[in-house]
Amino acid sequence: KAAAQVLAKIGSIEVPTRQWPELVPLLLQHVTNGDPRARQISLITLGFLCEELTVLQLEGVTIETSISDSILTAVVQGMRDSDMQTKLEATRAFYNAVVLAKENFQRERERNFIMDQLCELCRCQSAELVQIAAFECLVQIATDYYDFLMPYMSALGPLTLDTIQNAAEKVAIPAMEFWSTVCDEELWLKEEPGERQSLNLIHRALPLLVPLLTQTLTRRVSEEDDDTWNLAMAAGTCLGLVAQVVGDACVEHVLHFVQQNFGNQDWRYREASFLSYGSIMEGPTSEKMRPFVESSYGFLVQALSDQSVAVRDTIAWTLGRIAQFHPTIVPVKQLTPILVHSLQDVPRVASNICWLVQVLAEGQPQTGSLTSAPSTTPLSEFFMVLAEGLLRVTGRPDADERNLRMSAYNALSVLVQHTGNDCLVHMQGLAQEMVTHLANSFKTLDRECELQGYICGVLTALTQRLREGILPLAGPIMEQCLKVFQAYQQVKGTPVIQEEALLLATALACSVGPNFESFMSHYIPYFRIGLQNFEDVQVCYMATGAVGDLCRALEGKITTYFDDILHILYTNLQNPVVDRKIKAAIITCFGDIALAVTGEFEKYLPPVVQMLQEASRTTLQDGPAGNEEWIDYLNSLREGVLEAYTGIIHGLREANKLHLFKEHVTAVIMFVSSITEDKSANDSVMNAAVGVIGDLIFVFQHELTNFLAGAAFVTKLIEYASMRPDPKMQKT
Repeated sequence: KAAAQVLAKIGSIEVPTRQWPELVPLLLQHVTNGDPRARQISLITLGFLCEELTVLQLEGVTIETSISDSILTAVVQGMRDSDMQTKLEATRAFYNAVVLAKENFQRERERNFIMDQLCELCRCQSAELVQIAAFECLVQIATDYYDFLMPYMSALGPLTLDTIQNAAEKVAIPAMEFWSTVCDEELWLKEEPGERQSLNLIHRALPLLVPLLTQTLTRRVSEEDDDTWNLAMAAGTCLGLVAQVVGDACVEHVLHFVQQNFGNQDWRYREASFLSYGSIMEGPTSEKMRPFVESSYGFLVQALSDQSVAVRDTIAWTLGRIAQFHPTIVPVKQLTPILVHSLQDVPRVASNICWLVQVLAEGQPQTGSLTSAPSTTPLSEFFMVLAEGLLRVTGRPDADERNLRMSAYNALSVLVQHTGNDCLVHMQGLAQEMVTHLANSFKTLDRECELQGYICGVLTALTQRLREGILPLAGPIMEQCLKVFQAYQQVKGTPVIQEEALLLATALACSVGPNFESFMSHYIPYFRIGLQNFEDVQVCYMATGAVGDLCRALEGKITTYFDDILHILYTNLQNPVVDRKIKAAIITCFGDIALAVTGEFEKYLPPVVQMLQEASRTTLQDGPAGNEEWIDYLNSLREGVLEAYTGIIHGLREANKLHLFKEHVTAVIMFVSSITEDKSANDSVMNAAVGVIGDLIFVFQHELTNFLAGAAFVTKLIEYASMRPDPKMQKT
């Protein structure tokens, strides 16, 4: 196989450019005339070659039809071989050739021949590996050639359904995967309507498919928690996809099975009934589900005490699914007290209960600051009992199993974020408790400081909720935060910064404002590491965004650290290997800095404006044509430039130094004018463009209004702003 891989790699380079035209005919000759071993080796090589050529074709390289035709001829001939091993290698090779067969699938006669051949191989009961390979080919065909499936469903439907029901599990799984793939395609067509039309294959198959799926859920062998992919898992996944595709239409089909088996004496049927119930929560409307959920909820909650651990585990998951997709029909007061007791269950069940608490909290009104938080929520009266229950879970001796400890901290963090203001009185004490948890956590360090990260996540949520109320604990929190930075560098053995600790420090700065300055001398060395470590894109991006938060928190006090921070930002911006997402964030930072330091920004104005002007010259044509990622980047870059200009204008105005910006006004106007000519500019960019022109007119007034009078781009901006629903935008 190693030799075949090397040969295929060389072939993938030379065959498309006609540098090795003899390779494919030579392999075809061996498949036609060679002995069984030669045929098998040739087919293995063709399979690897197809895999390489498929990658090239997906990257835009043209593979000549004559080459793909020759390969398919050899492969299909091998699929008809009497030798089973040759048949197997040919079928595996065809799997890799499916994408290359586009022209062949356009021709009905060739398509019919291929599909007939695959169906025959799927029935090859004397060779399970051949069957598996053939069904895997059908799965790939369902992905790449869904539009051609309808004429073959009269054969594929009975073939796959019978295989799922009667064949060995390892053969039945890819047969099941065929239906999951059809679901994926129809779901995509449902969500992305266009010229292609759904064949509604899942709708048509519902009466036969759903009963088979629900029955297959009962084929679980053991109550032991096994992460090995099996047929019952595949059935649950497929049923969930079916529900997303057909919505309300699947409910009665599934509920017939559920109602029959809720109270079955066999745990497998009880668990399957709850699993099927939970699997259809995403898709059907709440209006459709409400009567069924309301009538069954009491029974579901009772079943959390089922003698079967598998049933309890699935019940917790099902309750979470109901809360996740139909939060308005969850009787919070009926459910929540039971959850505290279930948090004491075995780790696999308790972990799902933690997730259920998290989902229940996420279903409450979004909070995050004192001004936006509701005064109370349905979970408010249970806040402390849930928080205490989750804290007890983190101290369990078996909390390392099933990621239970992390699940509890994560649920607690979300609970804090989403509860009402009437719970703030409890959060100061909870924050003190979490500081203690963090201080005690350093006895256990892994390579990612994951435990410390989750505790930092809870403290971040508490800090954001308490705002200036966290000030009495700011010192202890920052002390532990710095210890996390130190521990992370220790386990990594290199200067890096822990992501969640960075978020905590940033949240603390936002909450305590200028008081954070007392921590800066200790914090800035670690913060500098985060800014410099551009190889860790996520952390560097977050640290760059945190520059703005520090500016707003420290205001003029940021000037002490300004030279150092700005030097790193300059360096990253000029470095060609720094991710462009980071560069777009850096551009935005300049406005935040200018607002914070006001007149002190004078000495940095020329180089910053030069960088902004360089960034503003980036156009749609500079990137790949029609590339959505490039368009998104371009828009984020433009928005960053405009926001930076806005910050600079306001910062200089506050220091009575606007005259310094006059020479740059024309460049800003030309930039905005070019944006109005570009249809790829999104609403965020257009809003920022309206804002910056409004700012310029406001500060320069008649000097600018006479110049802009009648300008076409201004007319476009006015038309755009007047059509926005935002009154502030219209006023601008």
